[in-house]
Amino acid sequence: MTGFLIDVSLNMYLLSLSILCFITMLTVPLMSIAQYTDVINSNRPSQSMGAYGVGKRVYQLEQGLSFRMGIFNAFQDASYTGIGGRTQIRIGQFKEQLEFVVTSDYQIDGLRYSTASGRYNINRNALRDLGTGVKYLIYDPFRKVDKYKPNFYSWHANNKIRWRDLIPATSVYAGAQFSTGGVYPYQENFLPLYDYKYNPLSEPFVSATAMLILQQHLRPGLVVVHNIGMRYLTTSMQQKKLLGTLTYSTQSKWSFFAEYTIYDSQIYRDLIIGTGAAYLIYSNLQLDMAVQKNLKSTPSLLTAGIGVSYRLDRHNIWNEEPQNLEKIREEKAARRNAKNEKASIRKAEKRTSRGLKKLDRKQKKIERKIKRVK
Repeated sequence: MTGFLIDVSLNMYLLSLSILCFITMLTVPLMSIAQYTDVINSNRPSQSMGAYGVGKRVYQLEQGLSFRMGIFNAFQDASYTGIGGRTQIRIGQFKEQLEFVVTSDYQIDGLRYSTASGRYNINRNALRDLGTGVKYLIYDPFRKVDKYKPNFYSWHANNKIRWRDLIPATSVYAGAQFSTGGVYPYQENFLPLYDYKYNPLSEPFVSATAMLILQQHLRPGLVVVHNIGMRYLTTSMQQKKLLGTLTYSTQSKWSFFAEYTIYDSQIYRDLIIGTGAAYLIYSNLQLDMAVQKNLKSTPSLLTAGIGVSYRLDRHNIWNEEPQNLEKIREEKAARRNAKNEKASIRKAEKRTSRGLKKLDRKQKKIERKIKRVK
């Protein structure tokens, strides 16, 4: 039943993706104003990617450490336990709407399984995921800020869900997925078991990834994000992915999320749910915690961890946009000339003071001589 629901859901959303992409290309001009925020805009602790970029000249690191466990009793009594570290680097450059993303996932675990010849234990230590890509914001519903000004005469008008709130901010993501050495091809955790039953999995060095990102702000603090896409596009093991996240942010620096993820490929098909919370330490630093669990037992998977997000914000380092380098040089020269002028004035004052003192000594000397003559 779970597999049927996954198949139907993915097919419906992939059809919606095709229609939405077509409409977007026809009706949405490729221009927008990305919403740079005064506080950090992190994808953590969820697994989804938001539609908005970090902003021009913003450099962001999102790092997580998690405990991971998998049990596959029906398949050679297999199981694994270990830890993993997921890193995402986000860089905003050239345009407000443009963001460059690098993602990696490193896993250390011990895999245990049984065969007719006995029990096996394999210690593994390798990259599980490595990818890079570009995200571009093609539509921002908040570009016309006049529509979102508060109504000072109606609390209901400010808090109800309006039809325009259902229009999502829309981004597209395109990138490359790289092979990680064969320990976890296509991110498969139970590789040695499948090699006994099927042909060995062989992941190409590089494959393509594409994704549509939709983000809706239903009410203040309430955000819905959907990621619809495919990975390993240029291989025979294409993976469909649908991910939905609901996030609620409070005014006390806490935010909470719940999400679901559907994977569908020739290797793996599953539905995963997750939940967690994040706390904003200050504008450029966030801590988080989360747990994810799948709904089936073939295999049963559990991930629980903590993370941190930090950004180096150079968005407002200049007072003008774009930078006027000639004016900057003129201002530096003016400050240097003013400094030199002050130094010259101080030197002139010192010379004048020394001259006055010298004249004063001469005057006193003359006065002493006149007294002796008298």
